[in-house]
Amino acid sequence: MFSIVEAKDGRIVIPPRSFALLTTMEYVKFPTDVVGFCNLRSTLARYGLSVPPTIIDAGFEGNVTIEVINNSGNYMVLRPGMRFLHVVLVKAIGEVKYMGRYLGQRGVTPPKGMKGEC
Repeated sequence: MFSIVEAKDGRIVIPPRSFALLTTMEYVKFPTDVVGFCNLRSTLARYGLSVPPTIIDAGFEGNVTIEVINNSGNYMVLRPGMRFLHVVLVKAIGEVKYMGRYLGQRGVTPPKGMKGEC
């Protein structure tokens, strides 16, 4: 089940056994020879949250959209500014210019083909 519930105070509430698309507050601009691998912080994983493998492409620029899955039977509450993600940076061999659909995105960006559905 896809769900984004934002409380009046900005909190994000993720219902049990559902997922939400979240975005980083930071706007990043990756060099053309650096790739990022995103991982959830272990403290949140211990509460039952997870993120699928997410790669930030070399040359990407914009806010990073992340799927967060609530595998638990409890409601999970996240707050703006909360540290929830690690990004491991890897230097690539060679360079590439990112020209994908998500270049320059700001905020949560739905996946391709679903703009009118979510």
